[in-house]
Amino acid sequence: MRSIAALGILTWAFGAHAADWRALRSPAEYQATIDLDAVKSQQGLTQFTVRRVYIHAQPHASGKDIHSARVHYLADCKANTVTQVVIQNFGEDRKQVEMRGRKTVKRSELAPPKEGSEVAEALRLACAKAAALPPGDSKALAKPPARSATGTGIVVTREGHVLTNEHVVRQCDSVELVDDLNARYKASVKAVDAPRDLALLTAETRSADVAIFRRDPIPRLGESVTTVGYPLVAVLGTRPSVGFGHVASIVGVRGNPAQMQISVPMQRGASGGPVLDQSGHVIGVVVSKLDALKLAEKLGDLAQNVNFAIRGDTVRAFLEAQRVDFLVSDAGAKLENTELAKRGAQVTVRVRCLRTAGAAADLPAGAK
Repeated sequence: MRSIAALGILTWAFGAHAADWRALRSPAEYQATIDLDAVKSQQGLTQFTVRRVYIHAQPHASGKDIHSARVHYLADCKANTVTQVVIQNFGEDRKQVEMRGRKTVKRSELAPPKEGSEVAEALRLACAKAAALPPGDSKALAKPPARSATGTGIVVTREGHVLTNEHVVRQCDSVELVDDLNARYKASVKAVDAPRDLALLTAETRSADVAIFRRDPIPRLGESVTTVGYPLVAVLGTRPSVGFGHVASIVGVRGNPAQMQISVPMQRGASGGPVLDQSGHVIGVVVSKLDALKLAEKLGDLAQNVNFAIRGDTVRAFLEAQRVDFLVSDAGAKLENTELAKRGAQVTVRVRCLRTAGAAADLPAGAK
């Protein structure tokens, strides 16, 4: 049986929601509304969106509370059947915490809604709206353009192994690497360690320059460090950026021994970049920054320049578990900042996470 997605129906324009939200009868747990201006119809099938605002925050496996959700449905108005296709969960700051959905839906999966439910009422309103749309209306379903989020990666072998954060490549339809000369290469995710936020990619290219890891990977309190990455490419451009600072703590948030705190300023897109010692050897991977505004709301103190990296010993353990033959060397002579920046840029690439199902999700770990 052909799937609905194969007919070109399952395409969702998440950023196109309008302001005409109509209240629905709702359970005690949340208030539901339907966006009538976003109703779309094509080939006898109708798309509509229901928003849920929870009375009390709902716990989530990520540790973040869910405060609202958008549930996307596909319906056959003639048959009075419907199915949920995509759900987006949002936190207190209205940033997306999770998006779950199906790439294909069979017509047989559409079923009548429960009588008297919010979905039944939403279906009735959506079908009435769809019936009023003129033939060939501009609100017909259309395939959205591909969207992307970006991070940074470290070239660790000449065979095309690239290290980055797990959150950089989470929920990607495809992954692309872009080097300093703007050459693009397809990549695939070989392995991930979500708890430690590490991912290993394999690229369709070979590299002459690879990162060298310090033989003694334990960070030293106060030692100078350099980071290289691709932050805020829409504003700062597609050339690598460099930052300088020091190891502020050899542990991370709440004493996390897998991370260290560094004083180098971080921006979105820097995640996955290398933390280099004064010899240009990798001793960590950039991962996140502390949300200063949220901390100020809770503690009344504005944290400044509190950023984190995954420690080199944690990174090396991940690579060794994947049997990656990376280079290791003892600490050498101290290099000038210009040479550190040059070496870092040679082994750093931009990682593009491509998504074809609507707007790019806001991923966790603030330096992303």
